[in-house]
Amino acid sequence: MNSLLHRMGYSASDRVVIVHADDVGMCHASTALLDQLFGVGVVTSASVMMPCAWAQTAAAWCAAHPTADVGVHFTLTSEWATYRWRALSAASRQNGLADAEGFLPRSSAEVFDHAQRDAVAAEIEAQYAVALAWGMQPSHCDSHMGTMFGAGIFDSYVALGQRYQVPVFVPRQSDADLARRGFDAETRAFQLATLQQIEASGHPFFDQMRGLELGDASAGLAATKQMFHELPSGLTYFIHHPSLDTPELRGIAPDWQGRVRDFAVMTDPELRTFVTSAGIHLIGWRDIQQALATANK
Repeated sequence: MNSLLHRMGYSASDRVVIVHADDVGMCHASTALLDQLFGVGVVTSASVMMPCAWAQTAAAWCAAHPTADVGVHFTLTSEWATYRWRALSAASRQNGLADAEGFLPRSSAEVFDHAQRDAVAAEIEAQYAVALAWGMQPSHCDSHMGTMFGAGIFDSYVALGQRYQVPVFVPRQSDADLARRGFDAETRAFQLATLQQIEASGHPFFDQMRGLELGDASAGLAATKQMFHELPSGLTYFIHHPSLDTPELRGIAPDWQGRVRDFAVMTDPELRTFVTSAGIHLIGWRDIQQALATANK
């Protein structure tokens, strides 16, 4: 059984879920919805992309709602074709945090292959510092496009969480999971050993990740209900990318329809009723913070 859930008083058969909204602050369409996002539906968590244009507005909302379950979405990539953002720290092509146009690299693979690890550590420190300076009280930290889980990067990610006493998102991973992401055998062995040490120290692990595919905008309420119905026992991170339907979003993201669908589905009261009736327990990162603080007393 997941040790964190045991400490929180859940049983081995319980299904416990954080329903998490990614990419807040990426654009206005992902930011202006925060009141609605936390007001109805099943959403229990969100995180802000600090290098992006609307991050300060999102942070201002968080400062006005200090108990809101919002964290920092560490961002080392800038993936869109014509809407880009830059690092908050000293970035250059030499340290791998700037591409030929001066923006963050487009893919995690570029970061893994070229970014200097001390530059990565400085960048995530800068992103967290800006969140604090703008009045956020982060509930957690997580990773845009999975880049925090790269070899040599993961250590800095975990260390930052420990230094600020804020939990960081860590999914349970197998050797096969790491192999599918392109890590060699030596790196996989190191990563698995590190994960075992971290879990043994009491850090929260998620047993599985789920989410609707952004490329399939037709997968609406019925498909989402089915996904919740099929959730196994344990601790699940259910990730989605909600946005309002705006000209800005349509101009940025080819998958805009999926993002608009995510907002509509996850704020639908019918989904909340379904999840509750299914006996699924919805929690947030603040609950995890409290459990960890109690365990450390």
